[in-house]
Amino acid sequence: MRTWHILVSLGLIVSSALGLLVMAGGARDLLAPPLQAELAVQDFPLPADMGVDPDRVATFMANELEQRLEDDIAIRLTLKPEAVKKVKEIVLPRLMNVVVVQSMMHDIPELSALLDLSSFRRTVSGTITSTKAADDVALTVPGALLATVDGTKVKVTTTSTGLAALELGPMEAGQTHKITLWLDASSLEADLGQSILLGAANGERGRVMLWGDHGWFGADVEALRWSRWVIGADLGAVLIFGLASLFVPLLMRRKDHARPIVAAQPKSA
Repeated sequence: MRTWHILVSLGLIVSSALGLLVMAGGARDLLAPPLQAELAVQDFPLPADMGVDPDRVATFMANELEQRLEDDIAIRLTLKPEAVKKVKEIVLPRLMNVVVVQSMMHDIPELSALLDLSSFRRTVSGTITSTKAADDVALTVPGALLATVDGTKVKVTTTSTGLAALELGPMEAGQTHKITLWLDASSLEADLGQSILLGAANGERGRVMLWGDHGWFGADVEALRWSRWVIGADLGAVLIFGLASLFVPLLMRRKDHARPIVAAQPKSA
């Protein structure tokens, strides 16, 4: 059997076996770095009127305080009518305007999340695992507004290049964090598979495995379940063909070598 025949057969066997391993979900640990993230992307659609309007909140609070000024007997007995009028016309508009209310709401984590709710367009959730100790672990996610780590809300920081990042700090060997991030509209235009990066101190680069993103070549395999069987069957056929093309000639050659050689008998006169 020729050398090129062997090389082609081995290439078919290795490539098809690797493809079947990927289809079966068993190739994640092949050449995996110590730091790895497994994330899933999902759309986060909201009704058009969902969210908190600071203008509406400020107007409601101002009207409510004005009504209390008029209804509260103790205030009317304590303050003169001119003082009450100044409070209504000068003090309340300065204390309860949109800018002040919005700043107050952003200072409260729970209300800040509600203000950002109308801006959410996508979520990224999954796990980050490190098989060895690592320092200053961070994940860059474009358009991230809100994040939770192991169920606790954490702050999304901004890198020197302007990217939103989730800082996880030091991780011990074998430690796993469960994370969830909410992204704004800018994430719809970004290639998350290329822009979500994982790293640690000393230039350590981690691997990010992403599911659910749209637009990549072969993305329909995730939605069309029957296509997986078609691709798997094709890879299985290629594997069988590769094995047959490699071993059948070897068996034939072995059979030829094992066949006894019968000497020719001379013809009688």
